[in-house]
Amino acid sequence: MSVPFDPRAPVVLVEADVVGPVRTVRVTLALDTGASGTSIRPRYLVAAGYNPAASTRRRNLRSATGGGVAPVVNVSAVVCLGRVRTNLPLLAHDPPPAVTYDGLLGLDFFRGLVLTLDFARGRVSLDPPRRLWQFWR
Repeated sequence: MSVPFDPRAPVVLVEADVVGPVRTVRVTLALDTGASGTSIRPRYLVAAGYNPAASTRRRNLRSATGGGVAPVVNVSAVVCLGRVRTNLPLLAHDPPPAVTYDGLLGLDFFRGLVLTLDFARGRVSLDPPRRLWQFWR
């Protein structure tokens, strides 16, 4: 499955669903292969039924805009690019005020899959790896 993105935009944005105990929340995330983990604004976690303030787990953050410590919340599932990750630990973090998207889709979501960014066509996909024998068909 591939989804469109604007190849002229400063970031690649994708839609994701965060599944919570209360409801599923749709968010817009920036693809960030430089981020080891996925992060989301705390208010969306709260809307889905999680309580980031009650989390006993914290993780250090380092970014181009500074650093800090963020609560870690394990969510039931995140659905994005046709893939589902269950029990995914998300960092509850508000990006700087000028940022208009809701968080970052990091390496933890991409691991074990093939991420393809086609800037010529403005498409992004996340697929399972192909077995070597598939290339000979």
